[in-house]
Amino acid sequence: MREIKFRAWNSSISVLANVIEIRFNQNSILTDDSKFLWDLNKAVLEQYTGIDDRVGNAVYENDIVEIEYTAGHHEKWDMDTLARIEDYDDVDTIVRGVVHIWPSTGVIINHISSENPEQFVGDYRIPQYLHINKDCAVIGNIHKNPELLEE
Repeated sequence: MREIKFRAWNSSISVLANVIEIRFNQNSILTDDSKFLWDLNKAVLEQYTGIDDRVGNAVYENDIVEIEYTAGHHEKWDMDTLARIEDYDDVDTIVRGVVHIWPSTGVIINHISSENPEQFVGDYRIPQYLHINKDCAVIGNIHKNPELLEE
């Protein structure tokens, strides 16, 4: 069973903190970095996806992650010996995007950019969204690192 936990972003004080308690009757949240309550209407709640990245960081909604993306796998064979000569991918690059939880689809990234956009030609376009797993790496979040999406 997936662990249910949240963190919250408070833009008025530019703080991202783990949520200890949500108090719906008081319309507030208690975070691990403060002794006071945050107004629930002014905080952006972000849910844990249930995925930890390749180095053990918890992946939350609105994190920016990098993953290795490959498409168009091909093999070349020697027709005389029937031995495989070469494997190659038409696209083999690192992409990054923003994490979201889609109830019908699962954990995905969108707003995808690539460090090698020139590889996406012909039949291959930068995807609209990709599913992620533990092979991703959290490199930031949209609140503190929006420049990571500007490629």
